[in-house]
Formats: sequence, structure tokens, C-alpha cells
Amino acid sequence: MQTIHVLDPLVANQIAAGEVVERPVSVIKELVENSLDAGATHIRVRIEQAGKQLIDVDDNGCGMSEVDAALSLQRHATSKVQLAEDLHTIASHGFRGEALPSIASVSRFRMLTAQEGEEAGHEITVDGDAVVVVRPAAPRQGTHIQIRDLFFNTPARRRFLRTDRTEETLIVELMRQFALAYASIHIELFCQGKKKLHYAISKDEKKRLSDVLGADFVSNSSLSEQDYEGIVVRGYFSLPTFHYRDNSKIRFFVNGRLIQDRSLLQAMKMAYQDVMFHDRFPWAVIWIELDPAEVDVNVHPSKKEVRFRQPQKVRSAVVMCARQAIEASGQTAVQTSPIMEETEKPMRAQQNPMPSVPRTPSVNTSFSTPQFQSKKAQVPTPEITQALLMQVAETDANYQEKTTLNLGRPLAQIHHAYIVSQTESGIMLIDQHAAAERITFEAMKKQLHQGNVSRQHMLLPMSFEVNDEVAQYLEKHANDLGKYGFTVEEKEAQWLIVAVPSLLGKENPVLLLDELLESMMCIGLEMESGRILERWLGNHACRQSVKAGQTLDMRAQESLLRQMEQTANIAQCNHGRPTYIPLSLDELDRMFGRKG
Repeated sequence: MQTIHVLDPLVANQIAAGEVVERPVSVIKELVENSLDAGATHIRVRIEQAGKQLIDVDDNGCGMSEVDAALSLQRHATSKVQLAEDLHTIASHGFRGEALPSIASVSRFRMLTAQEGEEAGHEITVDGDAVVVVRPAAPRQGTHIQIRDLFFNTPARRRFLRTDRTEETLIVELMRQFALAYASIHIELFCQGKKKLHYAISKDEKKRLSDVLGADFVSNSSLSEQDYEGIVVRGYFSLPTFHYRDNSKIRFFVNGRLIQDRSLLQAMKMAYQDVMFHDRFPWAVIWIELDPAEVDVNVHPSKKEVRFRQPQKVRSAVVMCARQAIEASGQTAVQTSPIMEETEKPMRAQQNPMPSVPRTPSVNTSFSTPQFQSKKAQVPTPEITQALLMQVAETDANYQEKTTLNLGRPLAQIHHAYIVSQTESGIMLIDQHAAAERITFEAMKKQLHQGNVSRQHMLLPMSFEVNDEVAQYLEKHANDLGKYGFTVEEKEAQWLIVAVPSLLGKENPVLLLDELLESMMCIGLEMESGRILERWLGNHACRQSVKAGQTLDMRAQESLLRQMEQTANIAQCNHGRPTYIPLSLDELDRMFGRKG
């Protein structure tokens, strides 16, 4: 008895629609991408009831002939791909030929289109039953598609849609993403007959960014570009003190296509690892351009994800570009306007400081097996680690000639925690602990990179006990500790600490070494450098620095300010808190009502 049969075309299209058309925003994404592929410079989208009742997309692209318009409603009919080899060099948004027939199978579909120079246009209608009706229509430029009653013939799918407010929010965010990717295209969105978004064609990239993300992002970000082995990464990266609660404000565009990629998000996290709170994320808009043959866009039903042929190189390029931006803005304090939309407002460390949490040693003053955390740490790949270290070298080499920070002269210390200084344009408020923490951290990082961490020899070697596991590790890797300023020796079956890092000379040597060994054993020697900068050095730089509550005389205040001016990334401490806040005379005058 035969049990396997070929599905009816209508059923097949509805199954395909389940992959391509998840919700109204999926329909709009497919239609707008078709408009982009058609060379449109003006795209207008109208929706009613969050797209459930009506989706209307009108463009001024190249349009279609009558034959092509009818064929576009057949599955796997496309102008983008002819041979199997073409799948490896896709430069367009659409290519599968599934979107239009899938959408038409679950809606009341109408399309008006014409090619330039044609005396008449063409109207194509499909009423969810796979019967394509073609009629003549008035001539026009481009293509106009109306989708009514989405999922009218699949009520189960309609029941799974969220509230109108949620669905509309997703559509608004999608149109903002398209606006970020294509500043040269006029984009409009109307909801319930009211204009929701309007982005005119702009040759000024910063204006488009300001229109979409707000003026605060533009004033608190810097442009960076990196060409790494044929991979061009270009983007606007926020200051470390301008951050957000999750990674939703990081946008990646690969060859103009909006994508989601966890490995690239991890690369961004690594790039900001020593200048931002571990649970905060930067804002960024990043465009990645590479040979289409180097990226596979045919790995996700809705093309949200891609696969890179050499992902490690792409990640390294992103890290280097981000670090270049961080280095360029390393002495820039965050600037905020008085009013921001609450939904777009990142947390400001100076408004709501987040206290750093001291790391609790895993063991006491005698060695035991390191207590590894159950949560896996984010470990940078060797390529990312190398990119981070390369950026350290470039920062150190170029910093002296680029530094322009002038923190003025100290006037007073407030509550043994803050320094007030006077500059030519106003005053500066300096957090003495945050500033000293960054100075110590950068000094340690520089020594680590140069491979000459200064050591302080102990008057008397200090003995410490180890278990069998740590003893075996030390027998193999005792010399590797020298990279971090430690010298240890084994004498008469006993291990001795002979020297410690000079910058950490005030710390308990045994606890210090214990934490270093734990990091090395947990992460691995081949990857420890990038992670050590955050996990080990950052915490100890914090504890070794000038503390809040410590009295500083004028001489010490003066010395701290001058050191700050010569330190990379000084605008924020290791945990992302600002180290100083400038107040101009104009701002002071407005505060006291001297200016309107």
C-alpha cells in the first residue's frame, strides 16, 4: 500500500511559508529586500493592525515585465541564480525564489508592476489558492505589493502572533535597520495611516545615524575602519562609558545584509573587555565588506545568519577595528544631551555607578586545586588574542603624539574621593580611584605585552604548599610564570616564591600567585594573555590603586592628573566607570541661570 505521496503545491507553499513567513515583519523583510535588489531609491511601507490586516510596500525600482511578474509567483523562480556555482557568489538579498509564492499562499496578494518604457503595467492577484490572475494595469515605475489578511487561511498561525504593539515594534526596528544599512535610500513607514518613520536620502552618514539612533550615539561614538587581509570592517563604536543592558544595540551588516552572529558579538565583547562592565554592552553599527565567495548566505531559512569561510579572520578584523576606535576615543569623556528616549537610553556610569565587585580568592594562603567556576568563561580565540595584543602595541607606539588631553590644574580634593581641577574652558571632576586604577592597569598591560614585567625580589623567599596537581603543573610551567613577573623555585621538595611583579608588590604573594595559576590552568597557556588582562590584572590593578577615602596633597593630585594625560583609555576605569567628567563654563552658567 502506497503511503508516500507528493504534496499539493498549495500545501507545499504553506509549509515553505512556515519557514520564510513567521510573522508580519518577516513579510516586510522579504519585500523590502526585493525592492533593494530591484535598485529602488525610495521605499514606502504601510501597515494596518501591525501588518495582520495590511502590508503595503511600494518602490521605484526596475519593475517586472508581465512574464516575469507571473513567474515570480512560482516556487524557485528567481533572476538571481542560474547555476549551482552561483550559490557561492551571491551578492543580492534574495535568491531562492520562495518568498513571493510563500507569502501569496497565506494571504490575499496583489502586485502592480511595470518596467520602464512599457506602455502598460501589470496586475497580479492571488487569493491564497495558488491561482495566479494576470490583468493589465496603468503604467507605473517600480513595484507595488499589497498583502491583506495575513494567515487568513491558516488561523492556527495567526493565533501564535503577538499583540499588535509587539508586532509593530518589530517592524519599526526592522525599518530602522534598513535605514542604517542604506543611507542612500529614502525610507518611509506608515502605521494606521500615520507616518511613523521618515528617512530622506542623506549623503551625511552621521545625520542618518543621528536620525535612527539619536544624537547621543553620534556624539558618544567614533568612526573606525580596518582592512584586514581583504576584509573591510567599518563602523561607529560607542565610548566604553556609553553602554546598554544587552547586545541588541550592536548591529552587523555583511555586504549590506543585516545578520545575527554570536561569534561576532563575542568578538565585540572581547574588544571592550578591559574598558567596560562585564554585564554591559557597547552600541555599534558595523559594516563588513568581503568577497561574496567568502561568505555563505544560504544557511538560514530567513537569511538572518551567514557562515564565513574564514570566521577567525572576520572576528579578528572586527576586534582590531573596535580596539582602534576605543584607542582613538580613549581620552574622551561621555557626552549626553538632557533628554533621551527611555527605550534608547543606555546606562551612564556617572549617573548610576555600578560598584565593582572584588573577586573572592578561591583558596586560602596555601595551595589547593583551583576551584573552577561552573559557568564557562568567554575565552578569546588565538586570533582574537593576537588582535588584542597587536592593538596594545599600536596604542603604545602612537599614543604620545596623539595625546591632547588637558586636565588643567588641581584646585581641591572633595570627600577624599574626587579632585576638582580648573581648565581653560571650565572645570573637571576626577574620580581619583577610577583614574589610578586605569593608570595601574595600562602600565601592567604594557609591561605584559613587552615581555618585561618588572620584578621585586623578596628579602626572604616565601614557601608555599601545593597539592599533587599543582606541583605537576609547576614542574612543567614554572618558567611561564616569569612572563607575569613571578620567579618560583623548587628546593628540597618545597616550592619558594623568589620574586613578584613590582606593580603588585603590596599584595599577598601567595594569594597573588594562586589566582594567576588558577587562571592559567583554567584557561590554558595558549589563550591566557587576552583573558588575563581582564580576569587577573584588572582586579589587582583595582586593589593596588589610589583608593577613594585616601587623602592626596596638591603634589599627589598634580602627579595623578599628569599621569592621566599620558595614559591610554583613561576616560574610563577597567570596569567601565568614567574617570573624569568635564563641565564647561557655558554649562556652569546655565546651571546658575546666567544663560538661557
